[in-house]
Amino acid sequence: MAKNIRRTFAEVFELPAEAVCALPVITLTGQVDMIIENYGGILEYSDGKITLNTSAGILKIEGSTLDIKYMNSQCISIKGAISSFSYEK
Repeated sequence: MAKNIRRTFAEVFELPAEAVCALPVITLTGQVDMIIENYGGILEYSDGKITLNTSAGILKIEGSTLDIKYMNSQCISIKGAISSFSYEK
């Protein structure tokens, strides 16, 4: 219910949903660089797969030579040959 209130608040006041609802923001540059803001933690990490917890669900990133280049409590940068990414609820 709190998520619905936040989404409605964002819509009424024309605010970005990612700021009000802490939704993840994903920036993909080509197939080699991905930045995820508002993530909740790392669930799995290997050179072929990185799984992250987010408020929108589990984010799976697959590819080869994947590496975490930068990470803090709000943002993570992943580099490598990214072949796919998907969400699981």
